Amino acid sequence: MNDPIWTCVRQRAGPLVKECRAIRPRLSPNDTPYERTEKNKILRPPKDSSVCRGRVDRLEIRLAMFGFKGSVYTLTFRDDTLPQKFQEVRRRWRSFLRKLYLWNPGWSRDYVYLIEGKHGDHRYHIHVVLRDQDFAPAEIRQLWKFGEVDDEPLLIGPFDTYRRTAKYFNKEATDGITIPISARTWVASRSLNAKVPPTEFFRSDSGKIQVPHNIRISGCNTVVNEFGRYHYTWWIEEPRR
Repeated sequence: MNDPIWTCVRQRAGPLVKECRAIRPRLSPNDTPYERTEKNKILRPPKDSSVCRGRVDRLEIRLAMFGFKGSVYTLTFRDDTLPQKFQEVRRRWRSFLRKLYLWNPGWSRDYVYLIEGKHGDHRYHIHVVLRDQDFAPAEIRQLWKFGEVDDEPLLIGPFDTYRRTAKYFNKEATDGITIPISARTWVASRSLNAKVPPTEFFRSDSGKIQVPHNIRISGCNTVVNEFGRYHYTWWIEEPRR
């Protein structure tokens, strides 16, 4: 009897690697509700995977491109500069982005930004992720003239993940008022998008995923039933010395 062939997907981004291997069933119009439910447990497992279907998955990959040298800034507004509309906040962001270009013309152009205003005190504010080698926190504070600046590392401690920030950046949905329906909840720069490695697709006679020894943190998810198998593992490698 021949060994089953596994369909494999691997996504790399900076120190993050996400890989899944599966023996996938096929849906049929004749499936019973039970069969369709069980098959979808393999085809669409409930946890994240290397197949970046959702916005959290896609953002996680882009945040991982900052590696261990990224910072998350929160840009707030004073009462006298507080915008009343989303479009005004976006204009302030574009003005600030121009200042970044003028301050350091040779910077990487890598960033992710997010406009929020629905939680907490319901004041508009901006989150932005930047590379540490492009700008220091003191420079961001000097360039942001509209209010205060808070900063923290993208990864906080050895067991933190990029997914934590990706989930946080996706917590506010558009409502048509504070955040317009047409607005993207987060935006990654073209420069950053261009640096994301392509997804690897391949086939294997083994469902085992080889995890290296030099990792900071990892996780996995397995679904096995009578219709197929699904193995998923992710890990963040240790920084190179």
